[in-house]
Amino acid sequence: MTSTPTPLAGLRVIDWTHVLAGPFAGYQLGLLGAEVIRIERADGDDMIRAKGLDAELTALGLGETFVTQGAGKRSLAIDARDPRAKQALAELIGSADVLLENFRPGKLAALGFDPQQLIARHPQLVVCSITGFGPASDRRAYDHVIQAASGLMAANADRDGKPQRVGFPLVDYAVGQQAALAVMSALYRRDRPSGEARVRGEWLQVSMMGAALTLMAPTYAGPLVSGMEMPRSASTAFSGSPLSGTFEVADGQLAIVCNAADQARGLLNALRETGTDASLLSSLHEAAELRDVPRAQALLGQALGGRSTAEWDALLTRHGVPATPVVRPAQAAAQMARDWPHVELPLPKGARRVPVPGIGFTSSEPLTPSLRAPVRRGADTRRLLAEAGLEAPTIAAMLADGAASEPAD
Repeated sequence: MTSTPTPLAGLRVIDWTHVLAGPFAGYQLGLLGAEVIRIERADGDDMIRAKGLDAELTALGLGETFVTQGAGKRSLAIDARDPRAKQALAELIGSADVLLENFRPGKLAALGFDPQQLIARHPQLVVCSITGFGPASDRRAYDHVIQAASGLMAANADRDGKPQRVGFPLVDYAVGQQAALAVMSALYRRDRPSGEARVRGEWLQVSMMGAALTLMAPTYAGPLVSGMEMPRSASTAFSGSPLSGTFEVADGQLAIVCNAADQARGLLNALRETGTDASLLSSLHEAAELRDVPRAQALLGQALGGRSTAEWDALLTRHGVPATPVVRPAQAAAQMARDWPHVELPLPKGARRVPVPGIGFTSSEPLTPSLRAPVRRGADTRRLLAEAGLEAPTIAAMLADGAASEPAD
Protein backbone atom coordinates (compact mmCIF):
# COMPACT_ATOMS: atom_id res chain seq x y z
CA MET A 1 0.00 0.00 0.00
CA THR A 2 1.36 3.44 -0.95
CA SER A 3 1.55 5.86 1.96
CA THR A 4 -0.06 9.29 1.67
CA PRO A 5 2.57 11.99 1.03
CA THR A 6 2.89 15.01 3.26
CA PRO A 7 1.04 18.12 1.95
CA LEU A 8 4.07 19.89 0.45
CA ALA A 9 6.14 16.86 -0.55
CA GLY A 10 8.11 17.65 -3.71
CA LEU A 11 8.02 21.42 -3.14
CA ARG A 12 11.36 23.26 -3.04
CA VAL A 13 11.72 26.43 -0.97
CA ILE A 14 14.72 28.76 -1.02
CA ASP A 15 14.81 30.37 2.42
CA TRP A 16 16.98 33.47 1.92
CA THR A 17 16.01 35.02 5.26
CA HIS A 18 17.53 35.73 8.65
CA VAL A 19 16.67 36.29 12.33
CA LEU A 20 13.11 35.11 13.19
CA ALA A 21 10.16 35.93 10.92
CA GLY A 22 11.46 34.60 7.60
CA PRO A 23 13.11 31.46 8.99
CA PHE A 24 9.92 30.71 10.92
CA ALA A 25 7.90 30.94 7.69
CA GLY A 26 10.32 28.53 6.00
CA TYR A 27 10.10 26.21 8.99
CA GLN A 28 6.31 26.07 8.72
CA LEU A 29 6.59 24.98 5.08
CA GLY A 30 9.24 22.42 6.01
CA LEU A 31 6.99 20.97 8.70
CA LEU A 32 4.48 20.26 5.95
CA GLY A 33 7.02 18.36 3.88
CA ALA A 34 8.70 20.98 1.66
CA GLU A 35 12.42 20.78 0.95
CA VAL A 36 13.85 23.97 2.47
CA ILE A 37 17.28 25.29 1.45
CA ARG A 38 18.57 28.04 3.71
CA ILE A 39 20.88 30.62 2.15
CA GLU A 40 23.35 32.06 4.69
CA ARG A 41 26.27 34.45 4.64
CA ALA A 42 29.64 32.81 4.11
CA ASP A 43 31.39 35.11 6.56
CA GLY A 44 29.18 35.16 9.64
CA ASP A 45 26.33 33.60 11.55
CA ASP A 46 22.79 34.87 11.76
CA MET A 47 22.54 36.35 15.26
CA ILE A 48 19.93 33.75 16.21
CA ARG A 49 22.49 31.03 15.55
CA ALA A 50 25.10 32.75 17.67
CA LYS A 51 22.99 33.69 20.70
CA GLY A 52 21.95 31.22 23.34
CA LEU A 53 22.33 30.04 26.90
CA ASP A 54 24.09 26.75 26.20
CA ALA A 55 27.76 27.42 25.43
CA GLU A 56 28.23 24.06 23.70
CA LEU A 57 25.37 24.76 21.29
CA THR A 58 26.23 28.38 20.57
CA ALA A 59 29.84 27.47 19.82
CA LEU A 60 28.44 25.40 16.95
CA GLY A 61 26.02 28.10 15.80
CA LEU A 62 23.08 26.13 17.16
CA GLY A 63 21.57 28.58 19.62
CA GLU A 64 18.36 27.36 21.22
CA THR A 65 16.07 29.68 19.27
CA PHE A 66 17.71 28.66 16.01
CA VAL A 67 17.15 25.01 16.89
CA THR A 68 13.41 25.62 17.29
CA GLN A 69 13.07 26.74 13.65
CA GLY A 70 16.02 25.15 11.87
CA ALA A 71 15.12 21.48 11.73
CA GLY A 72 14.71 19.90 8.31
CA LYS A 73 16.58 22.63 6.43
CA ARG A 74 19.71 22.38 4.30
CA SER A 75 22.32 25.14 4.59
CA LEU A 76 24.26 26.85 1.81
CA ALA A 77 26.74 29.49 3.02
CA ILE A 78 27.94 31.84 0.26
CA ASP A 79 28.83 35.43 -0.56
CA ALA A 80 25.91 36.42 -2.80
CA ARG A 81 28.01 39.20 -4.39
CA ASP A 82 30.45 36.71 -5.92
CA PRO A 83 29.69 35.86 -9.59
CA ARG A 84 30.11 32.13 -8.97
CA ALA A 85 27.71 32.32 -6.03
CA LYS A 86 25.24 34.29 -8.14
CA GLN A 87 25.38 31.56 -10.77
CA ALA A 88 24.62 28.89 -8.17
CA LEU A 89 21.84 30.95 -6.63
CA ALA A 90 20.27 31.54 -10.04
CA GLU A 91 20.22 27.79 -10.70
CA LEU A 92 18.76 26.95 -7.30
CA ILE A 93 16.09 29.65 -7.49
CA GLY A 94 15.20 28.47 -10.98
CA SER A 95 14.64 24.97 -9.64
CA ALA A 96 12.46 26.18 -6.75
CA ASP A 97 8.76 26.74 -6.23
CA VAL A 98 9.15 29.41 -3.53
CA LEU A 99 11.72 32.08 -2.69
CA LEU A 100 11.41 33.61 0.79
CA GLU A 101 13.42 36.79 1.47
CA ASN A 102 13.44 39.48 4.15
CA PHE A 103 16.00 41.99 2.91
CA ARG A 104 15.23 45.68 3.07
CA PRO A 105 13.14 46.81 0.06
CA GLY A 106 15.22 46.88 -3.11
CA LYS A 107 18.16 44.89 -1.75
CA LEU A 108 17.27 41.66 -3.55
CA ALA A 109 17.09 43.47 -6.88
CA ALA A 110 20.41 45.18 -6.12
CA LEU A 111 21.97 41.73 -5.71
CA GLY A 112 20.76 40.84 -9.22
CA PHE A 113 17.60 38.96 -8.27
CA ASP A 114 14.73 41.32 -9.02
CA PRO A 115 11.53 39.45 -8.01
CA GLN A 116 9.53 40.45 -11.09
CA GLN A 117 12.33 39.43 -13.41
CA LEU A 118 12.69 36.11 -11.57
CA ILE A 119 8.99 35.37 -12.04
CA ALA A 120 9.13 36.33 -15.71
CA ARG A 121 12.06 33.94 -16.14
CA HIS A 122 10.56 31.19 -13.97
CA PRO A 123 6.75 31.25 -14.25
CA GLN A 124 6.37 28.59 -11.56
CA LEU A 125 8.11 30.72 -8.92
CA VAL A 126 6.39 32.35 -5.96
CA VAL A 127 8.47 35.11 -4.32
CA CYS A 128 7.51 36.16 -0.81
CA SER A 129 9.14 39.34 0.52
CA ILE A 130 8.89 40.10 4.24
CA THR A 131 9.40 43.72 5.30
CA GLY A 132 8.96 45.80 8.45
CA PHE A 133 6.68 48.70 7.54
CA GLY A 134 5.81 47.53 4.01
CA PRO A 135 7.50 47.59 0.60
CA ALA A 136 7.28 51.39 0.26
CA SER A 137 9.23 52.05 3.47
CA ASP A 138 12.96 51.74 3.99
CA ARG A 139 12.67 52.15 7.77
CA ARG A 140 14.44 49.52 9.82
CA ALA A 141 12.21 47.46 12.06
CA TYR A 142 12.36 44.81 14.73
CA ASP A 143 9.56 43.19 16.69
CA HIS A 144 9.92 45.68 19.56
CA VAL A 145 9.60 48.65 17.17
CA ILE A 146 6.53 47.25 15.44
CA GLN A 147 4.88 46.47 18.78
CA ALA A 148 5.13 50.18 19.53
CA ALA A 149 4.20 51.46 16.06
CA SER A 150 1.19 49.17 15.65
CA GLY A 151 -0.44 50.06 18.97
CA LEU A 152 0.23 46.63 20.43
CA MET A 153 2.18 48.08 23.37
CA ALA A 154 -0.65 50.51 24.11
CA ALA A 155 -3.21 47.71 23.92
CA ASN A 156 -1.11 45.76 26.42
CA ALA A 157 -0.90 48.64 28.91
CA ASP A 158 -0.64 47.94 32.63
CA ARG A 159 -3.11 49.11 35.27
CA ASP A 160 -1.58 52.58 35.22
CA GLY A 161 -1.92 52.89 31.46
CA LYS A 162 1.81 52.50 30.74
CA PRO A 163 2.36 50.73 27.38
CA GLN A 164 4.13 47.38 27.69
CA ARG A 165 5.83 45.14 25.18
CA VAL A 166 4.45 41.62 24.90
CA GLY A 167 7.24 39.57 26.45
CA PHE A 168 8.28 37.58 23.37
CA PRO A 169 8.63 38.46 19.65
CA LEU A 170 4.95 37.98 18.86
CA VAL A 171 5.01 40.07 15.69
CA ASP A 172 7.93 38.13 14.20
CA TYR A 173 6.06 34.87 14.55
CA ALA A 174 2.76 36.37 13.42
CA VAL A 175 4.33 37.63 10.20
CA GLY A 176 6.04 34.26 9.73
CA GLN A 177 2.69 32.50 9.83
CA GLN A 178 1.14 35.18 7.60
CA ALA A 179 3.93 34.63 5.07
CA ALA A 180 3.38 30.86 5.11
CA LEU A 181 -0.35 31.45 4.51
CA ALA A 182 0.43 33.86 1.67
CA VAL A 183 2.72 31.29 0.04
CA MET A 184 0.10 28.56 0.32
CA SER A 185 -2.53 30.80 -1.28
CA ALA A 186 -0.18 31.62 -4.18
CA LEU A 187 0.71 27.97 -4.71
CA TYR A 188 -2.97 27.04 -4.80
CA ARG A 189 -3.68 29.74 -7.36
CA ARG A 190 -0.63 28.75 -9.40
CA ASP A 191 -1.55 25.09 -9.59
CA ARG A 192 -5.35 25.31 -9.75
CA PRO A 193 -6.69 24.39 -13.21
CA SER A 194 -7.73 27.58 -15.00
CA GLY A 195 -9.17 26.18 -18.21
CA GLU A 196 -6.31 27.23 -20.47
CA ALA A 197 -2.95 27.32 -18.70
CA ARG A 198 -1.43 27.43 -15.24
CA VAL A 199 -1.54 30.80 -13.58
CA ARG A 200 1.87 32.44 -13.30
CA GLY A 201 3.84 32.72 -10.12
CA GLU A 202 3.49 35.90 -8.14
CA TRP A 203 5.30 38.34 -5.87
CA LEU A 204 3.89 38.46 -2.36
CA GLN A 205 4.54 41.34 0.04
CA VAL A 206 4.06 40.60 3.74
CA SER A 207 4.88 43.21 6.38
CA MET A 208 5.37 43.06 10.12
CA MET A 209 3.07 46.06 10.53
CA GLY A 210 0.35 44.42 8.46
CA ALA A 211 0.58 41.16 10.39
CA ALA A 212 0.42 43.00 13.73
CA LEU A 213 -2.66 44.97 12.72
CA THR A 214 -4.34 41.83 11.37
CA LEU A 215 -3.95 40.23 14.80
CA MET A 216 -5.17 43.30 16.63
CA ALA A 217 -8.51 43.87 14.86
CA PRO A 218 -10.64 43.66 18.04
CA THR A 219 -8.63 46.45 19.66
CA TYR A 220 -9.47 49.04 16.99
CA ALA A 221 -12.90 47.74 15.88
CA GLY A 222 -14.74 50.23 18.12
CA PRO A 223 -12.97 53.40 16.96
CA LEU A 224 -13.10 52.38 13.29
CA VAL A 225 -16.69 51.15 13.22
CA SER A 226 -18.53 53.32 15.76
CA GLY A 227 -16.05 56.02 16.70
CA MET A 228 -16.04 54.85 20.33
CA GLU A 229 -13.33 53.17 22.36
CA MET A 230 -13.43 51.23 25.61
CA PRO A 231 -10.45 51.73 27.94
CA ARG A 232 -8.63 48.45 28.40
CA SER A 233 -5.52 47.12 30.03
CA ALA A 234 -3.59 43.88 30.15
CA SER A 235 -4.74 43.34 33.74
CA THR A 236 -8.38 42.64 32.80
CA ALA A 237 -10.08 40.34 30.32
CA PHE A 238 -10.58 41.77 26.85
CA SER A 239 -14.35 41.52 27.38
CA GLY A 240 -14.13 43.90 30.34
CA SER A 241 -16.03 41.41 32.49
CA PRO A 242 -15.78 42.41 36.18
CA LEU A 243 -15.50 38.76 37.27
CA SER A 244 -12.31 38.26 35.30
CA GLY A 245 -8.62 38.90 35.73
CA THR A 246 -5.43 37.42 37.13
CA PHE A 247 -5.31 36.93 40.88
CA GLU A 248 -2.77 36.04 43.54
CA VAL A 249 -3.59 32.79 45.35
CA ALA A 250 -1.72 30.85 48.02
CA ASP A 251 1.03 29.47 45.76
CA GLY A 252 0.90 31.42 42.51
CA GLN A 253 -1.49 33.18 40.19
CA LEU A 254 -4.85 32.18 38.76
CA ALA A 255 -6.48 33.52 35.57
CA ILE A 256 -10.28 33.62 35.47
CA VAL A 257 -12.66 34.84 32.77
CA CYS A 258 -16.43 34.86 33.32
CA ASN A 259 -18.06 36.23 30.18
CA ALA A 260 -21.42 34.50 30.53
CA ALA A 261 -24.09 34.49 33.23
CA ASP A 262 -23.76 30.76 33.90
CA GLN A 263 -20.00 31.17 34.35
CA ALA A 264 -20.55 33.97 36.88
CA ARG A 265 -23.02 31.79 38.76
CA GLY A 266 -20.53 28.93 38.72
CA LEU A 267 -17.83 31.19 40.19
CA LEU A 268 -20.12 32.43 42.98
CA ASN A 269 -21.25 28.86 43.72
CA ALA A 270 -17.62 27.70 43.90
CA LEU A 271 -16.79 30.50 46.32
CA ARG A 272 -19.86 29.68 48.38
CA GLU A 273 -18.79 26.02 48.50
CA THR A 274 -15.45 27.00 50.04
CA GLY A 275 -17.18 28.89 52.85
CA THR A 276 -16.55 32.40 51.58
CA ASP A 277 -18.17 34.98 53.84
CA ALA A 278 -21.75 35.74 52.76
CA SER A 279 -21.29 39.50 53.01
CA LEU A 280 -18.23 39.36 50.77
CA LEU A 281 -20.18 37.31 48.23
CA SER A 282 -23.03 39.80 48.35
CA SER A 283 -20.67 42.71 47.79
CA LEU A 284 -18.96 40.85 44.94
CA HIS A 285 -22.30 40.13 43.26
CA GLU A 286 -23.32 43.78 43.61
CA ALA A 287 -20.02 45.03 42.15
CA ALA A 288 -20.36 42.63 39.22
CA GLU A 289 -23.93 43.76 38.55
CA LEU A 290 -22.79 47.40 38.54
CA ARG A 291 -19.80 46.43 36.32
CA ASP A 292 -17.46 48.04 38.83
CA VAL A 293 -14.32 46.27 37.62
CA PRO A 294 -11.78 47.57 40.20
CA ARG A 295 -14.04 46.79 43.17
CA ALA A 296 -15.09 43.39 41.81
CA GLN A 297 -11.46 42.41 41.19
CA ALA A 298 -10.39 43.53 44.65
CA LEU A 299 -13.16 41.52 46.32
CA LEU A 300 -12.50 38.47 44.13
CA GLY A 301 -8.81 38.62 44.94
CA GLN A 302 -9.68 38.69 48.62
CA ALA A 303 -11.92 35.62 48.25
CA LEU A 304 -9.36 33.61 46.26
CA GLY A 305 -6.24 34.26 48.31
CA GLY A 306 -6.37 31.42 50.81
CA ARG A 307 -6.24 28.35 48.56
CA SER A 308 -3.74 26.87 46.10
CA THR A 309 -3.84 26.99 42.31
CA ALA A 310 -4.46 23.23 42.18
CA GLU A 311 -7.45 23.50 44.54
CA TRP A 312 -8.99 26.37 42.60
CA ASP A 313 -8.26 24.73 39.25
CA ALA A 314 -10.15 21.57 40.24
CA LEU A 315 -13.03 23.41 41.91
CA LEU A 316 -13.62 26.01 39.21
CA THR A 317 -13.35 23.44 36.43
CA ARG A 318 -16.03 21.38 38.18
CA HIS A 319 -18.28 24.45 38.28
CA GLY A 320 -17.77 25.23 34.60
CA VAL A 321 -15.67 28.36 35.16
CA PRO A 322 -12.96 29.13 32.54
CA ALA A 323 -9.86 29.32 34.72
CA THR A 324 -6.29 28.07 34.88
CA PRO A 325 -3.12 28.53 36.89
CA VAL A 326 -0.61 30.89 35.27
CA VAL A 327 2.32 28.75 34.09
CA ARG A 328 5.69 29.47 32.52
CA PRO A 329 6.14 28.84 28.76
CA ALA A 330 8.41 25.83 29.32
CA GLN A 331 5.77 24.20 31.53
CA ALA A 332 3.11 24.61 28.87
CA ALA A 333 5.41 23.41 26.07
CA ALA A 334 6.39 20.32 28.04
CA GLN A 335 2.79 19.14 27.87
CA MET A 336 2.87 19.24 24.04
CA ALA A 337 6.49 18.32 23.36
CA ARG A 338 5.99 14.56 23.50
CA ASP A 339 3.87 14.85 20.33
CA TRP A 340 6.30 17.16 18.51
CA PRO A 341 9.07 16.03 16.13
CA HIS A 342 12.31 15.04 17.87
CA VAL A 343 15.79 15.45 16.41
CA GLU A 344 19.31 14.36 17.39
CA LEU A 345 21.70 17.29 17.75
CA PRO A 346 25.21 16.02 16.85
CA LEU A 347 27.42 17.45 19.60
CA PRO A 348 31.08 16.70 20.32
CA LYS A 349 30.24 15.07 23.64
CA GLY A 350 27.48 12.93 22.16
CA ALA A 351 24.14 13.40 20.42
CA ARG A 352 21.39 15.18 22.30
CA ARG A 353 17.78 14.29 21.48
CA VAL A 354 15.46 17.30 21.73
CA PRO A 355 11.89 18.18 20.68
CA VAL A 356 11.27 20.93 18.13
CA PRO A 357 7.90 22.70 17.71
CA GLY A 358 5.34 20.98 15.53
CA ILE A 359 3.01 22.53 12.97
CA GLY A 360 0.32 23.46 15.52
CA PHE A 361 -2.56 21.38 14.14
CA THR A 362 -3.31 17.74 13.52
CA SER A 363 -4.84 15.82 10.65
CA SER A 364 -6.15 12.36 9.89
CA GLU A 365 -3.51 12.31 7.11
CA PRO A 366 0.30 12.63 7.42
CA LEU A 367 1.61 16.18 7.88
CA THR A 368 5.26 16.26 8.94
CA PRO A 369 8.01 14.00 7.61
CA SER A 370 10.91 12.80 9.72
CA LEU A 371 13.01 15.92 10.21
CA ARG A 372 16.76 16.25 9.89
CA ALA A 373 18.37 17.95 12.89
CA PRO A 374 19.28 21.63 12.52
CA VAL A 375 22.69 21.86 10.87
CA ARG A 376 25.69 24.11 11.24
CA ARG A 377 26.11 27.01 8.85
CA GLY A 378 27.18 25.78 5.43
CA ALA A 379 26.78 22.07 6.22
CA ASP A 380 25.45 21.43 2.70
CA THR A 381 27.51 23.99 0.78
CA ARG A 382 29.55 21.55 -1.32
CA ARG A 383 26.58 19.36 -2.22
CA LEU A 384 24.28 22.26 -3.09
CA LEU A 385 26.87 24.03 -5.21
CA ALA A 386 27.38 20.78 -7.08
CA GLU A 387 23.62 20.42 -7.53
CA ALA A 388 23.63 23.94 -8.96
CA GLY A 389 26.06 22.78 -11.65
CA LEU A 390 29.39 24.10 -10.35
CA GLU A 391 32.44 21.93 -10.97
CA ALA A 392 34.51 20.58 -8.05
CA PRO A 393 37.54 22.86 -8.76
CA THR A 394 35.27 25.92 -8.76
CA ILE A 395 33.70 24.87 -5.49
CA ALA A 396 37.11 24.28 -3.93
CA ALA A 397 38.25 27.72 -5.09
CA MET A 398 35.15 29.36 -3.61
CA LEU A 399 35.76 27.69 -0.28
CA ALA A 400 39.41 28.71 -0.36
CA ASP A 401 38.80 32.39 -1.09
CA GLY A 402 35.78 32.87 1.20
CA ALA A 403 33.05 33.07 -1.45
CA ALA A 404 31.56 30.00 0.22
CA SER A 405 32.04 28.33 3.56
CA GLU A 406 31.35 25.12 5.44
CA PRO A 407 31.90 23.94 9.04
CA ALA A 408 35.55 23.76 10.00
CA ASP A 409 35.27 20.30 11.50
